[in-house]
Amino acid sequence: MKLNFWVYALSYKWATAEMVKEAIAYDDCSIEDIRKGVETGYITKEEFQELTSELYEENLKGRGFKENL
Repeated sequence: MKLNFWVYALSYKWATAEMVKEAIAYDDCSIEDIRKGVETGYITKEEFQELTSELYEENLKGRGFKENL
């Protein structure tokens, strides 16, 4: 899977969270890119929350889970 440069940069400590936030603001990196980073293990759920100010929620649809528990 090909990931956005900023996902790799954060994972390998080439960039700080503040730098990635700037990249998001300039549309060099999207929230979806960050989400893919979490799904592949390059970014933690905590980093996702720090970068996006949102809680990371796994997509449970299609995995046998009910939507409204």
